[in-house]
Amino acid sequence: MDDKEISQAIVRERSGLRRLGLIMAGIGLGSALAYLFTKALSGRKESSLRQTSFDNVVDDRGTGQEKAAQILRRLRDRAFEASDEKLAIALGRPMEEIVAWNAGQEVIDDDVVMKARGIAMHRGVHVD
Repeated sequence: MDDKEISQAIVRERSGLRRLGLIMAGIGLGSALAYLFTKALSGRKESSLRQTSFDNVVDDRGTGQEKAAQILRRLRDRAFEASDEKLAIALGRPMEEIVAWNAGQEVIDDDVVMKARGIAMHRGVHVD
């Protein structure tokens, strides 16, 4: 083998390594995009399920579940020193129920929203 053949073999080997590197980079980029795409779609499904199952109207004002949860959080933060326990006592409900409402795991009923608005009005706290 002379110098010319050796240099051609080295060029072919480097060219093959470049191709392999490009293929590996493409596979890595493609898998990263597929992962992000599936995460985005699963997040949409989860949030849309949550909205459809928990977005029922709570009272005659048209308050939905998200708005009711905001009212309870504002009342807790502004009138009860951000304490779930104190809010639970004031509403006459177990603390686990308050935590579940904040997490969006349980449906907030109209009685709770009316009590929360009444307590807020009595304490001079704006929650709406």
